[in-house]
Amino acid sequence: MTDPLFEMFRGDDYSLRVVITDSSGTPIDITGWSFKATMKLTTEMPDEEAPVKVDIPAVSGPDAEAGVVYVELPAGQTQNLLPASYCFDLQRSFNGKTTTVFVGKAKIHPDVTRRTA
Repeated sequence: MTDPLFEMFRGDDYSLRVVITDSSGTPIDITGWSFKATMKLTTEMPDEEAPVKVDIPAVSGPDAEAGVVYVELPAGQTQNLLPASYCFDLQRSFNGKTTTVFVGKAKIHPDVTRRTA
């Protein structure tokens, strides 16, 4: 099994910084690209049942020009995750075309504090 793409604690807000590069490793301008990220236990689980679904509208500004997009996983979506290894991917949409940027695993650790007040 490969190492996880990232690890986090259940119920945490998590920010994943992604730099999109060309084949030589040079960051590319992603201005106008929109993104979708999905986390689920198996790749065959329907997206409607995925516990974490994030839509990122078209990006712009200095970060986008440098190929950087931030995938924000909100606590409201991560609070009920089972401690396990999840499938995770990021897809981009631009000019009517969808492309998978990456696919990986996210390892979710149990948290201890569960109170909300």
